[in-house]
Amino acid sequence: MESEFESLESRLQQSGDVSYSAVIEELEKLEAPVEYSWGVVNHLMGVKNSDELRAAHGEVQGEVVKTTTKLSQSEAVFKALEALEKDGSLEPAQQRIVQSSLSSMRLSGVGLQGEEKERFNANRIRLSELSTAFSNNLLDATKAFSLTLTEPAQVDGLP
Repeated sequence: MESEFESLESRLQQSGDVSYSAVIEELEKLEAPVEYSWGVVNHLMGVKNSDELRAAHGEVQGEVVKTTTKLSQSEAVFKALEALEKDGSLEPAQQRIVQSSLSSMRLSGVGLQGEEKERFNANRIRLSELSTAFSNNLLDATKAFSLTLTEPAQVDGLP
């Protein structure tokens, strides 16, 4: 995927082709497999959590975050999206997709440089680790909970 992304960045910088298909559709082809597979893993973490799955998730989580961050902080893609937004030939739905992509990239730190960017990216990784730890702790607490009722009065009024 990395080589395809580098190829896309290179094409965008060299050719100046900022058509919807050259930017959005090509980017979607790169992002979709990662988003889909990581979505499946996160779903499994919520419904079929196990020590093995947690270990596998933990092994790749940092790399997934780094990869998605790299995609969302690409200056070449951002500039192409800005040019596409100004083009004026897009349908309303396409315009909304471009605007949403630009907004997402801004929120993902595309405009940051140097130490600010490094700190932002480190914080993203740390946030993903904390989020996973919280989810795991919540699942563990839910699994460990039990309520034993021994007196009939404790269920009075229940159907």
